[in-house]
Amino acid sequence: MFIFFVLAAIAVTAFVAMAAMAVVGLVFKVLFWAVFFPIRLAFKLLFGMFGAVIGIVLMPIVAIITVIAIAGAVLAALVALLAPLLPVILLGLVGWAIYRASTRRPTHVV
Repeated sequence: MFIFFVLAAIAVTAFVAMAAMAVVGLVFKVLFWAVFFPIRLAFKLLFGMFGAVIGIVLMPIVAIITVIAIAGAVLAALVALLAPLLPVILLGLVGWAIYRASTRRPTHVV
């Protein structure tokens, strides 16, 4: 039973030591955050405005590319929908060719 109490005391001591290190880490985190916050804020404002300007400049180009891509996708979808009809279309063209070859053309009267 004594060994159990000793191990429990060691575990509680380890827990308290880890809690103390966590508090120290929390203090350092808050300190670094408070020190570097103005620098981070300045960089975010600067590069945020820079990014907004780049976005405004590139938006027409991206819009044109998007419209072309959507048109290409619609065209590809239509071709994909018509692809199963190709044998029927070819059969109709062969029948039309046979009809044109077998009929007599009228002679032109001058």
